[in-house]
Formats: sequence, C-alpha cells, structure tokens
Amino acid sequence: MTRLPRNLDRMIRLFLFLLIFVLMGDRCVMANDLDSDAMKPGAFSISESGGLQYGSRQMSFDGGSKFYFAKGDTINDENQTGVGVFALNLQNSDVQQLKDVVTALCDKNIQTGGPETHDPAATFTVVCLEDGKAVQRSGSVRLIPESFRHRVFDVPLRLAQQAWTDGGKVIKLDFTTLSVVQNGDHYVVSVRFLNSGTRWIKFKTPDQWPGTTPGGGLGVAPYSELGKMQPRDDWGFNLAGAKQINKDEFSDGSVFLKPGESVVFKFEAAPDNKIAKGEYDFSGVAFMRIEYEGYGWGLSQQVDFRPVKTRITIDRDYPSTAQEREQWEATHRATMSSQPVTPGETFAEDGLYRAVTLISGVRYRSLQVRPFKAGDVATTENVKMPMENGNGININGPVQWEWEATAPTPVKQWSFDMIEDTQQFCTPDFTCPRSGRWVARINAGSNSLYPEYRHDLSSLVTLRRGQPMPSIRDAGNRGDWEWVGA
Repeated sequence: MTRLPRNLDRMIRLFLFLLIFVLMGDRCVMANDLDSDAMKPGAFSISESGGLQYGSRQMSFDGGSKFYFAKGDTINDENQTGVGVFALNLQNSDVQQLKDVVTALCDKNIQTGGPETHDPAATFTVVCLEDGKAVQRSGSVRLIPESFRHRVFDVPLRLAQQAWTDGGKVIKLDFTTLSVVQNGDHYVVSVRFLNSGTRWIKFKTPDQWPGTTPGGGLGVAPYSELGKMQPRDDWGFNLAGAKQINKDEFSDGSVFLKPGESVVFKFEAAPDNKIAKGEYDFSGVAFMRIEYEGYGWGLSQQVDFRPVKTRITIDRDYPSTAQEREQWEATHRATMSSQPVTPGETFAEDGLYRAVTLISGVRYRSLQVRPFKAGDVATTENVKMPMENGNGININGPVQWEWEATAPTPVKQWSFDMIEDTQQFCTPDFTCPRSGRWVARINAGSNSLYPEYRHDLSSLVTLRRGQPMPSIRDAGNRGDWEWVGA
C-alpha cells in the first residue's frame, strides 16, 4: 500500500514510488542522472513502506561518514519502544563495508531475483558511478537475488541496531502510562508523551483520534501481573476518542513538543475487560499521525509503537460495583456479539446467554436468557424458547448462543446468596436488583421441588436497578419476575 499524501512534496514522492513499480514490471532498474546534491555518489537507502496503517523503516548511508536509521513501527517489537530517526557516526571500517554494499546494489544483476510483491512496498535507491558520472538507481528489495542478500543487508542491519541503541536521536517520540486511579464509577488514566530527539514534533490530541489503525488509536493495558507468567491478550483501556479531562490545556486541539519536552493527557475511561486487583507492568499501543521538523530520513508521518513499560497498581477488582458491572456488561456484550457459541462448541466463559437462530435468512432472538458455565457444551438438539418480540411465538430449532450478561454469582464460594446485581429472578414487591427487562413467571404446577412455570409475556416491563418490583397480576400471585436482558 502507498502512503497517503498530505502535501505537494509527498505527492511527488508518491508519484516516483509508483513509477518505480511500473518499471519493475519489466524487471529493470530505474536510473536517473543525479542532477542535485540530495544524495552523494556512493550513498544509498533501503526502505520499507508501512502503507496507510503502519510506520515505515529506512536504513541509509550518506556516502560519507553518516548512517541513519528511521523506524516508525515498533508495534511487534519486544525490545524497542517509540519511533524515531537515529544518526550514527561511522568508523573507517564501517565506511568501507558500506561501500561494498553500494557496489552490490550497483551490480547489473541486482534485480534478477523475485518474486515481486508490492505490499508493503520495499525499495532501494543508490547513487552509482558510471563512466565517472553519478547515476541514481532505484529498485525493488523483493527482486534482489538470494546470492546478493548477505552482501546487501548484513552490514546495514548491524548498523541499524547500533544506531538505535547508541546513535544520536534526531527524532524520538515515546509514551508511557503514568497512573491509573479509581474515581467514582470510572478511572482516570494519565499518559505522558515525550520528545527526546533534537527536532520538534506535532500531533493532534488523542481525543480526536477515531480509534482505528489508519486514523489513530491509543490503548494501555496491564500486560502481566507481577509474579505470574501469563501475559494478558486484551487491552485494559481504549483511550482514543475517550473523554479527555484536561482538554482545555490544548486550545487548538494540537500538541507541539520541542526537543526534550513532554505532555500529559488525562482521560476518563473504563476497562473493556475484567481486571483483578494487583501490581502490573503496563504496556499499550499507539497508532498516530505526526509531523516533525525537517521531513525526511525515511520516517513516514503514519507511525505505530509500543510504550515504555510502567509499573501500575490496581487497588481493587473491576467490576466490583453494580454500576461498574452494568458498564462492563454493555462493552462486553458488544464484543461478544460477533462470537456466538454454535451447537457442539464449548462455552469459553460463564454468563447468561441468549438463543439466536436464522429462519429464512431472518435473525430471531429468544426472549429468555439461560446461564452457562465455562466448559459447558452447547446442545445440538432443537431448543424451544419464547421469541423476543414474537407475540407468543417460540423459537423451535437449532440455535447459537450469544453472551448477554453476568450469570448469577455467589457472594462467596458455596454460598446460596447471590450478588444482588447478578440475580436472574426477583420476588414481587422487592427492590429491582439489576436494570433491564423483566417478565412475570407464574408457577403453573403443584410440585414445590420442581415447579412448572408459564410466562405472562404481556407483563414485560423495563426497570432501573433500585426501583420496586411490581406485583404479579395473577389470582394466586404464585410466581416471581425473571430478568430477560438489558
């Protein structure tokens, strides 16, 4: 994928980029007379574009005594954080080895390999001397033959690693989680962005990022609980587009960081998964667009990177209150809606699940929800349940199950008392334990151990937690209320 142009200079670069690939279709190398001092004789660059979603990478030699490494993508790198451009002053031995790389890139057989691919684009540019004249050549990294690969890549890759660890920081942007503090029914998550390079960096505040890979996303999470070896595979807090508490500190919605400056963003947020209290190493991810002083060095404006890890203490479980549980259930329900449990599959987690089926291409949902435990296997038999908005018509056939809410949960192990806001049934005239829809369940049988029930579908009501439960309109008033969903 090509990069999105944001100004004339980038449009010109894009045009040249595409031109390379047109010429590569004929498996030839594009050559131009060098009519500027942009690249000296003996200079080269090896680049990989990240396209519209990911950051680019480039290794370059100025033909003299400087080596540059640009890295706009550390999202899958366990050892590196942030993004930037790094400059390395070369030893004479390094210069000689890089001249050998130039000789290889200028070889007439440098494009006899393959196969060619364009996603992501990977190219090289080199300035060769031909008959005493400087000629700039460009080609595809994918078409470099195997016999040339050690000659071309070994030295630049070694120097790139050295530049990252020991080189001067021309551009360098990092972020880290400062704190996660409970505040009522939400958390305040503070994140610091730091410019440790020698050039300015500018970007929009994260509350404007849409939360997508191309548009910009920011998340932080407990990567692992200290003392345990199981890293988490989900994010704790999605911050892109979240309410930014200190938004008034950025009047124009943008951040301008001079060299050595940092900025702190404070967000009101809730975790998108359960978190047990404890001490954690916090990691995260940032996808964002940046501007920086002196565009170049092969660093695109679209970057993605890991943060510097921080040790954070979560002082209590989440969710641990009725309001937090409602908040978490709404998020988790949306996530799980695309992960139904099909007949014969195993339920991955406890919960109240709703039956869903397709009839003649139309999707139908059950009115009731049923509890299942992790490890239970979904039945392959037909299921008969009242249909949601079905006016008494039943689903009667094979179904899938979609997670709806927390199943009734004991206040402690082996207890018969349930946490109030997880109850599925409630006696008339008591206080409503959980918000949502309730339907009257009438005891239609005489067996007190195994009573038979019928549902008065006309009694369906929507209540908020804390409201009084209505009386049941039945002569014997023998029954209770059943919770059937948010």
